[in-house]
Amino acid sequence: MIGRLRGRLLTQEADRILIETSAGVGYEVIVAPRALVDLPAQGEETTLHVHTQVREDAITLYGFLQASDRAAFRLVQSVSGIGPKLALAIIGTCEPTALATAIAREDTVALCRIPGLGKKTAARLCLELKDKLDRLLGQDGAGLPSLTDIGGSGGASPAVGDASAALEALGYSSREIAKAIKNANPTDDDTVQSLLRRALKSLSPA
Repeated sequence: MIGRLRGRLLTQEADRILIETSAGVGYEVIVAPRALVDLPAQGEETTLHVHTQVREDAITLYGFLQASDRAAFRLVQSVSGIGPKLALAIIGTCEPTALATAIAREDTVALCRIPGLGKKTAARLCLELKDKLDRLLGQDGAGLPSLTDIGGSGGASPAVGDASAALEALGYSSREIAKAIKNANPTDDDTVQSLLRRALKSLSPA
C-alpha cells in the first residue's frame, strides 16, 4: 500500500493531480478542493499523505496535505453508506476539528451543507462517530472550539454552493473557486450576490 508520496507536481485538474517521484514514476492522486488551494505551483515539490483504495477493477490514490485529514477520511468512510467520494467531500469541506464540533453537537443542519450529504446520512454520521471524536482530534473530545458552522475559518455560508456554481459557470477552475471563496470570508448573513461580488473582486487583478 502507498502511504506517502513526495515528488514534483506535474499537472493539476479539477479533482486530481499528477506527481512525479524522483524515480521518474508518475502517480495520479485524487485530492479535495480544500487541498488544491494549498498545493504549490506546477513544477514544485510537494508531499502527500496517501490512502490507497483497492478494488477488483481499480487502485485509487487519495492524497492529503495533513495526516490528520487522511485519518479523518478513513474514519468517515467507516460510517455505513459513506464511500470514498462522499468522504472526500466531507473532509474537503471542513477540517477535522470543525467536523468533530458539528458531530458533537449533532448539528445535522450544518453537516447537510456538505455537497452530497443528506439528512439521514448526516444523522448516521453523528450516531456512529460521536463516541470516536478523539480519533478525529487526536485527543479527547473535551473543549471543542465554539463554531457556529462547519466552515472552519470564517464559516460556511449557505450561499457558498450557489456562488461556487456561478463561478464555475463563468469558467473558473476548482482551485480558483476554492481560493476565491476562502478569501471572501463567507458568513451566514451572505446572499449569493454579496458573496459572489467579493469572490469576483478577489479574482480580479490588482
